[in-house]
Amino acid sequence: MPLLEGVKRNLRMFEMDSDRYSDQSDEQGAENLVCRPIEARNSTLRDMTPSHIHGYFEREGPGGGLIMDETKETRSSLRQLEFLAANLPPRDLDILRDIEARRYMTSGQIRRLRFWDASTPGSAQRIANRVTSRLKGHGLIFPLDRRIGGVRGGSGENVWALTPSGFRLLRLDDSNLPRKRGFEPSRRFEEHTLAIAELDVQLRSIAGVTVTQAQFEPACWREYNGRRLKPDYFTVTVSGNYEDFWFFEIDLATESPSQVVAKCEQYQDYYRSGVEQRATGIFPRVVWVTLNSKRRESIERHIRASRTLRQKDLFLVILPNELDPTIRRGAAL
Repeated sequence: MPLLEGVKRNLRMFEMDSDRYSDQSDEQGAENLVCRPIEARNSTLRDMTPSHIHGYFEREGPGGGLIMDETKETRSSLRQLEFLAANLPPRDLDILRDIEARRYMTSGQIRRLRFWDASTPGSAQRIANRVTSRLKGHGLIFPLDRRIGGVRGGSGENVWALTPSGFRLLRLDDSNLPRKRGFEPSRRFEEHTLAIAELDVQLRSIAGVTVTQAQFEPACWREYNGRRLKPDYFTVTVSGNYEDFWFFEIDLATESPSQVVAKCEQYQDYYRSGVEQRATGIFPRVVWVTLNSKRRESIERHIRASRTLRQKDLFLVILPNELDPTIRRGAAL
């Protein structure tokens, strides 16, 4: 009876993990967790180098991509997933949801998002490593081949993605859920996706600022007049008595400044449609986050020179290290 044996084996694994994890529960705190943030490394958009998918992409698909199928090694039975969903610590489930929303996350992003209140940076790293190792052992997440920030082999951080089983575990109530499959992303796509995740993590680390809404692609896309606007990220932040609405665009200098202006023109069209204002009563400030001063000056120059952009004050171009003061100043035009 392979199924029953598999469930029993998972039960023994979970019990062993639970013993090791007993002093790490959310209710009791992990290793004497205290409520103070740790110092995060100085991350910039350039830190978000990509990775190549490992293990789950088994065959060539349309356009030369590789299709991710559930293989014998990665497939989990419904009963096993139901067992895990009922018994995983709440924080483990939160991390699965974090990765699902952002598509990919580095080990450092998971650590800073979920274990910022550990007593020491080393403690935070150990706890985060235990949790990701446990989720990997259960077949719910897997590391991409390439690591972030390393020079020699084996150094740097893992980049994590959900397995098909991880995706199914978060959708157990959906009886019509199709089998999760995907294509191998390009280097540019991975870099861009991880940069958006980094932006979100850094936003949540700003003292005195609360992120009350966060939408990643495609949830943040907007429909209007038969067209679709595709922001990279939408968020609502609260600082003191002020609530601010933001659209963010990550610029990694992979497009020409004229393409950036074309995207600004689409934001202007959406602004003029009034769809967002009718829904929320306000139009978000559009912030371009770019890599260096030279690139920022180029984008700003092209925006100023555009004769079709009338609502130029909708747009703000900043560097990554300017995110904190920008959010504190607020989105008011």
